[in-house]
Amino acid sequence: MKKVSIIIVNYKVKDKLLACIKSIYDSKPKTDLEIIVVDNDEKKIIEKELLKEFPKVKYLKSEKNLGYGGGNNLGAKNAGGDYLFFLNPDTLVFKDTVDLLSNF
Repeated sequence: MKKVSIIIVNYKVKDKLLACIKSIYDSKPKTDLEIIVVDNDEKKIIEKELLKEFPKVKYLKSEKNLGYGGGNNLGAKNAGGDYLFFLNPDTLVFKDTVDLLSNF
C-alpha cells in the first residue's frame, strides 16, 4: 500500500485544525500516512498544543505567511508520501476517506 502525505496549511484556525486532525485519526485509516501541518501564522502559538495532542504530526513553521499555495508547496517539499492529499483545516474526514483516495 502506498503512503499518503496529508498537508494542512494553518493560519489562525487552531480549533478547526485540531478538529480536522482528530477526524483523520478517528476515521481509522489503514493506509500508511503522515500529517504535515504548515503554520503560516506569524505567531508561534499552536506548536506546543498541536504536538502535545498529536505527537506524530510533522510541524513546519514558515518564516512568513506564504499564502495557501506557498504553504502547500512547503509541505510538499517536506512530504515523504507517494501521494499528496491537500486538506483545508476546516475539513472533517469521514471513515475510509484516506483509504478510498489512496486505493483509487
